[in-house]
Amino acid sequence: EGNDMPLLIESHRFLTETLANKINQMVFGFDGSPATSDDGGAGRPAVIVTPSVKVLDEHTISVEGKIGTSVTFENPLQEVVLQYTNPSDSTDTLPIFRYTIQPVTKTSGNELKFSIIVEVK
Repeated sequence: EGNDMPLLIESHRFLTETLANKINQMVFGFDGSPATSDDGGAGRPAVIVTPSVKVLDEHTISVEGKIGTSVTFENPLQEVVLQYTNPSDSTDTLPIFRYTIQPVTKTSGNELKFSIIVEVK
């Protein structure tokens, strides 16, 4: 018999809600290098937005961030990072997820809305 002990069903929702409550920033950046599990966060941050975070079920979180028409960049956006930053100490930051995206040119003529579904296992 193995020593594997499965996570109790009630704990899945707790872990998912805990993670969802920690995601308080979405960072859009210019770095287009491949995302890896040992990334340290945004390589070249462009703008930080406060995302809308929702727990969909015991394993799934929806995160959505938006950049309005008043924000423009000369370089294309190529990465998105979800992170936690301590509200009382902005130097206390924990990157949680980093995604490399297809380059997006952000001008005053467009709005950018980015949605991510995070599966917690």
